[in-house]
Amino acid sequence: MKSIRLIIITALTITLSSASNAQKVWTLEDCINYAIENNITVKRQELTAESAERNYFQSKMELIPNVNANGSHFYNSGKAINYETYSYVNEKFQGGNLSLTGEIDIFTGLQTFNTIKKTKLDFLLQLENVEKVKNDITINVSTAYLQILLNKELKDNAQEQLDITLDQIEKTKKLFEIGNAAKGDLLQIKSQAAAEKATLTNADNNLKISYLDLSQLLNLEETADFEIEFPVIPDITSADEVSSVNYIFNDAVEFLPEIKSAELQLKSFEKNLAISKGAISPTLSIGYQYSSRYSELNTDIENPDDDYPFSSQIPDNSSQAYFISLRIPIFNNWRNGTAISQAKINLSDSKLNLDLQKQNLYKSIQQARTQAIASMDRYKANLEAVESMQEAFRYTEQKYEVGLVDILEYKTAKIELNQTKSDLSQAKYEYIFRTKILDFYRGKQITL
Repeated sequence: MKSIRLIIITALTITLSSASNAQKVWTLEDCINYAIENNITVKRQELTAESAERNYFQSKMELIPNVNANGSHFYNSGKAINYETYSYVNEKFQGGNLSLTGEIDIFTGLQTFNTIKKTKLDFLLQLENVEKVKNDITINVSTAYLQILLNKELKDNAQEQLDITLDQIEKTKKLFEIGNAAKGDLLQIKSQAAAEKATLTNADNNLKISYLDLSQLLNLEETADFEIEFPVIPDITSADEVSSVNYIFNDAVEFLPEIKSAELQLKSFEKNLAISKGAISPTLSIGYQYSSRYSELNTDIENPDDDYPFSSQIPDNSSQAYFISLRIPIFNNWRNGTAISQAKINLSDSKLNLDLQKQNLYKSIQQARTQAIASMDRYKANLEAVESMQEAFRYTEQKYEVGLVDILEYKTAKIELNQTKSDLSQAKYEYIFRTKILDFYRGKQITL
């Protein structure tokens, strides 16, 4: 009984260990999430956003009073003023000063409030920039992922063609042995196999390189066991019609962070212009100051013969003041005027930048949609061509085996079929990629 229990426990341990060590198969969603979480550019952009948030916080703190305490203690040797009698003395003594000052701005030409609004806009802008970096990574990873799927299909096509040729070599050998095929035909079909082996090798190398490209986007330390999932690609001929450019564009301008970022930048520069104009307004502030002093030269008037400690001198010599400060800018080397002019230039440039971002987005959507439609047209054309060429190739193959066509006609039919299959695969993945990009512009996550 114990031995049976031991066997079961051992089997479970081996099973769990094998499961834990099993090679992970990465889906597209896995790749995108991992790339975003481990990308250095994303982390740096997040730090930039955090810094902008700190600036926003500090701008709000400018509304509270500014309070400072000062203190000094000195040792004097030689001629100095005795503030008790306001006369000069020449002796050694200690003394000091204390002060506490508080001040708050009442009016600064609305610069403080506009600065708060500007720093908030800058913070939101940086958050959109974080999303922009994440979107770029999503598109790059999706492109690399789809490239692997395409290269895998091209490799499978190349392997299939080579298998057909190798099978045909064996048939040609038998025909040659019974005298129904020339030796030249056998050599020609062997050369065809050699060329297709080279094509298969290139396809395999392209697949490995595309794996490397994706693993580098993910910043993987170990890539030896890196493997992605190969999902079943549905028939794209039944796909929905691609939406119009304007329909996609209207969704994209409400979603894409590069547009939001440009809009926030425009608003930020509007506030910057208001801040610059506020600098030419008078500023008003109020404040309070407490000060005191102490010295070994001081004496207590009521008890001149007693010691006069510093702790007693400080309240006795204290004074308080309340003040109002009004500052009226008159002329400061035209700095305010230049700042206003520069702010207007930056505002105009930000408007152009927003228009440029929208223009580029519209062109990108227009191009992606055109390429998607063209890819679908190529796919349908190549699909019909593959179906007809497969029939034609089978017919040519049968005629070749009975000697009705020569080896050159057989090779030509086979090469054309292989090329059309490759074109079919490329058109399919081109369509998938472009339509996924268009969906992404509308706020949909890229999935397969």
